[in-house]
Amino acid sequence: MQTLIAVDVGTTGAKVALVNQDGAVLATAYRDYPTLSRPDNGVEQDPEAWWRAVCHALQEVVQGGLHQEVAGIMLSGQMQDLILLGPEGALGHAILYSDQRAQVEADELEAQVGAETLIQVTGNAQGAASLLAKWRWLCRHEQDRVRACRYLLPGAHDYIAWRLCGVAATDYTTAATTGLLALAANQWATPLLEAVQLPAALLPPLRPAGSRLGLLHQAASQATGLPEGIPVLQGVGDLGAATVGAGAGRPGRAYAYLGTSGWVACSATQAQPDPGRGLFLLRHADPRGFIQVAPMLTAGGNLAWLRGVLSSEALLDYDQVVRLAEAAPPGCRGLLYLPYLAGERSPFQDPNARACFLGISQGTGRPELARAVLEGTALAYRALCDVLALPAGAPLSLVGGGAQSPLWCQILADVLDRPVHVLADAASVPARGAALIAGRSLGWYADLFPGEAFFPTVRTHRPEAAHRSLYDHLYGLFQRLYPNLAETFAGLARLPQVAPSGPA
Repeated sequence: MQTLIAVDVGTTGAKVALVNQDGAVLATAYRDYPTLSRPDNGVEQDPEAWWRAVCHALQEVVQGGLHQEVAGIMLSGQMQDLILLGPEGALGHAILYSDQRAQVEADELEAQVGAETLIQVTGNAQGAASLLAKWRWLCRHEQDRVRACRYLLPGAHDYIAWRLCGVAATDYTTAATTGLLALAANQWATPLLEAVQLPAALLPPLRPAGSRLGLLHQAASQATGLPEGIPVLQGVGDLGAATVGAGAGRPGRAYAYLGTSGWVACSATQAQPDPGRGLFLLRHADPRGFIQVAPMLTAGGNLAWLRGVLSSEALLDYDQVVRLAEAAPPGCRGLLYLPYLAGERSPFQDPNARACFLGISQGTGRPELARAVLEGTALAYRALCDVLALPAGAPLSLVGGGAQSPLWCQILADVLDRPVHVLADAASVPARGAALIAGRSLGWYADLFPGEAFFPTVRTHRPEAAHRSLYDHLYGLFQRLYPNLAETFAGLARLPQVAPSGPA
């Protein structure tokens, strides 16, 4: 039986999975890398750190033994990045999807082109996170890098593909996140780019996910331990891979992704832009279709932040933080958490939005803080389900690293008031989806839904009726929080930056 190597270049690390034709994950390896935050709302990573992580993870899988023929290498990864590729590699750091530094440029573009025109062409509203705005920011602030650029790559997996086979390209799902794609025509929006004086010639070719891109070349073979000449297939953005891997690659099934960032999404054969409600429209891994998605900039990242805050000299692990939360009752004794650490895109778009606790009292301790973060994130997911207008009580599949916590899954079921099905090996779903897309291209499967057996469920969490009224009440309060604080967040964003003062 043939196998595929699936590589997912995520927000916090790279995961490699060896997947067979039955969809079974035979081996995995993971390596993380750092994220760099800037005081101007900038968020960056080093593409060479991605490459080193991928190489180490591939070496680990190879050392475990490739006992069957590898039919190809398929990639997925974080989208809406801005990576400047020169002749020898990346030119500096990649600007990530969560980077919000280009708000001035976003406002300029909206004034120049018109918000309605941007939506009509690209299918989505284009704010500070858009590559359209970030590209203009780079042209203004880092002209030397732009002049040296050969290609602008919008996905982390695109850079790894170039490292593996020397071919620069991107997929339609990733391209649709950028603000640079004419969504209806499914091609780069060259007239728009010319109108705003951005060089469309720097954009890479568009390729269908799963199509053959090139062959693993000698330098990559030496770096990874893989045999030279393995086909490298065109990758797909992580949302496209996760949608297929969650069994939602065809209309009628919705799922939630709970990773560092998060979203709720479903597939559609036809769709209309609706950015006013925070609904984003992307191209499917099958570029004839669409994915409707309500995204969340910081989901599981809230738990990672709390973990660092609660740790002193001994760093708490995630299980310890969740065990703290288990000691607090539902509702956290009147404590509510707003989970917008780095701004938000749905159900509203505001790069200045921030997280906060409301209702801290003398009875608030570490357990209440921990559970409030889990509940506040779940309440934000309920808002995303409302954006997608999911039928009340309809089941929701759950994937991503956060699905490993039974407590968080149960809180989600209670807050959403719907069954939550946790898929097997939930953290590997993007890799499994990427392998499924590649397998269809290789003739292994007739379509992207080979059958229920490919998407096994390990747990189902059903809502507890006793908690329904409590969470309905909390959700009503939660919905009012951001509108009442928006002006305050904007005022805080205007505060001058002051260096910390040390001891006299």
